Amino acid sequence: MEKLEPKFHVWLERDSQRIIGKNEAQILEGIRKLGSFMAASKSLGISYAYAWNTIDNVEKIIGKTLVEAKKGGEHGGGARLTEEGLQILRQFHELEERTQRFLSGSDFSHTRQDVFETKVKLPDFTVIGSDCVGIDILTKMMLKEKEFTYDIVRVGSSGGLSAIMLGEADVAGVHLFDEETGEYNIPFLKKFWIADRAVLIRGYVRELGFIVNKGNPKKILQVSDLLRKDVRIVNRTLGSGTRTLLDTFLRKEVEKRGLRFKETVSKIKGYSVEVKSHVDVAKAVLDGEADAGFGIRNAAKTGELNFAPLIRENFDFVAEERRLKKSFLQLFMTKLASREFESRAKVSGLQVLKETGSIIYKP
Repeated sequence: MEKLEPKFHVWLERDSQRIIGKNEAQILEGIRKLGSFMAASKSLGISYAYAWNTIDNVEKIIGKTLVEAKKGGEHGGGARLTEEGLQILRQFHELEERTQRFLSGSDFSHTRQDVFETKVKLPDFTVIGSDCVGIDILTKMMLKEKEFTYDIVRVGSSGGLSAIMLGEADVAGVHLFDEETGEYNIPFLKKFWIADRAVLIRGYVRELGFIVNKGNPKKILQVSDLLRKDVRIVNRTLGSGTRTLLDTFLRKEVEKRGLRFKETVSKIKGYSVEVKSHVDVAKAVLDGEADAGFGIRNAAKTGELNFAPLIRENFDFVAEERRLKKSFLQLFMTKLASREFESRAKVSGLQVLKETGSIIYKP
C-alpha cells in the first residue's frame, strides 16, 4: 500500500463566522507582496470583484480595516495591509505551521510556495464601481475606435471610490445620495479622502424604481408596499448606491411610522438576500424568487418585466486628476460627451445632460 500523505484545511473564526482561511490569506498575501488588489487577483487567477468582496466581508465582520491606501507612485500609490491585516495574516500562517508540524513534523514555513507572479499584466483601462448599462455602451464605443484591454468591475459605488483611493481604477461609476446636503456624489469625495486629488465627471440621469412581474400583480408602487407581509423582495449589496438609496427611503418610511429601522427591515421578506447587479435583480423577479427589486428601468426589459418608477438620479464618474492625460480616459470622456452616446443612452432609458462628459468638480 502506498504511503498516505496527510492534508488539512484550517481557518480562523469569530462568533462562528469565518474570518480567514486559505483564500482570504492568499488575497492578503498578494496585496502585501504586489501592493494592489488588481495585481493580486490577476496573479491568483480570480476576479477583482471576488478579491474585493472577500476582504470587504471580513472587514465588515471584524469591524476593522485590513487594507489601506499608500501614498505616492505613478498611479496613486496602491494598497498595503494595515497592522490589523498583517496581524490576522500572521495568525493564520502560525496556525498553518503548527498544524503542519503536528501532522508531518516538517516546517511548513520553509515549504510554503510563492504563487504570486511579480510581473502581472494589468488591463489598459479599468472601470470599477456601480453597475450600469451606460458603462457597457461606452466601452463598446471605445473599442470601435481603438483596440485595448479593459476590465469592468461591479462592486458598487463605495467599492469604486475605494478603488480610486487605492489607485486601482481609471474611472469609478458612482451614484451616492447624501442626505445631509441633498447632493449626489460630490460629498462622498471628502468621505473617501480623495477630494484633494480626484475629479467628478458629469455622467447622465437614470430612472430607478421597482422591477416587478408583468402586470405588477401585487401592485407594488411605493416604498411602503415593501413592508407588506405578502411582498418578498431581492436586495442589492451593502455599499452599492442602489442599496444606499433604498435604505434612505425605507428609513424615512420607518421613522414616519415611529418604528425602529433595523428591527423593521429585518422583517421584510428577502431584505437580506443580496445580488450584485440590476440584471441579477431582474432575474430574481423573473425566476419567481422575489416579487420586486429596486433597480434601473433598463433592467426591467429582461423577460418583459414591468417597472414602477420612483426617482431620477445622477450617475457620474470619478477619476484621479493625475490620470486625466491618459489616452483611454480622454477617449472615455469624449465618447461620453458624444451625440452617438446620447442616442444610444436614450434607447437604454438614460438621459444625457448639457454637462455630460465635462468635469464638474476638481481639487
